[in-house]
Amino acid sequence: MAGAKKPLSRWNWVIIAVVILMVVITPMSIYAAADIEKKDLNDTTRAQIGGSYIKLPDGVTNYELTGPKEGQIVVLVHGSTIPMYVWDAQVDDLAKAGFRVLRYDLYGKGYSDRPVADYSQEFYRKQLLNLLNALGIKQTVDMVGLSMGGGLAVDFTANHPDRVNKLALVDPVINSIKNDSNIKILRPPVWGEFLMRLIATNSIAKRAADLMKKSPRAAEYEKMFREQTCYKGFERATLSMFRSDATTDYRSDYQTVGKQSRPILLIWATLDEDITPEMVQEIKKAMPNLDFKQLDGIGHDPQVEVPDKVNSLIIDFLKQQ
Repeated sequence: MAGAKKPLSRWNWVIIAVVILMVVITPMSIYAAADIEKKDLNDTTRAQIGGSYIKLPDGVTNYELTGPKEGQIVVLVHGSTIPMYVWDAQVDDLAKAGFRVLRYDLYGKGYSDRPVADYSQEFYRKQLLNLLNALGIKQTVDMVGLSMGGGLAVDFTANHPDRVNKLALVDPVINSIKNDSNIKILRPPVWGEFLMRLIATNSIAKRAADLMKKSPRAAEYEKMFREQTCYKGFERATLSMFRSDATTDYRSDYQTVGKQSRPILLIWATLDEDITPEMVQEIKKAMPNLDFKQLDGIGHDPQVEVPDKVNSLIIDFLKQQ
């Protein structure tokens, strides 16, 4: 019949199949080749690293407890990016002021386990509760939270008000961050995994280095951060955190804690590119009786940039009767 299409030959089908395979296999090959998670985080590697570790129901937690044993316990909660070493410039001053200082790596960060789980507010809240119980800490503690750690500290206080005495927040998250498009783009399945491995992990490492660049130990910290990304489970845990409520909305917790009778300190740095003045006003509205301290000309991690000033503010607040 005139105009009838000639059927594809076997070789045509072979070529089509090869093209399809290339389209599928090439991205998979690129993804596999970009995997930097070659190390296992286990008892052997932790023995080589050093530090203190404790087995909790959801996994091993890396922690440090220092300062006079009879001192009031202060719990330091780090943010979504940098593990507990982000508080290095605070620990000694707090201990010298008479406080017993507890800091720890959130699951998925530093040398804590990266369990398969939903890295949500509830998950992190459970980690801290289990840590306090496992260490035999029954008295009320003072809490200091940074960035997402500020949100987590508020969430813990809202849900366990009987465990918290005073609450200090440093540039805390209340409802995501100003420029959260990089977080949102990682949330779709498959696409998020691909971007996390090829782009996001390196971008997060660069952000961590930038946040710590004013520390005299900046080069050491950059090396430490990149090392922890090489332990299996870092990508998965970080993606789960970005996809959960841990990086989004804490407003109801702020409102709950704002109605409680508890001293609260809010420290905010004016050059913070994550926490906006509008977010600060929302925090103040939810917690109308808080003590507000503004640091002019300082960025998102003031405890690194101006540690003496931040330490003085926190210690003065915690020592107030």
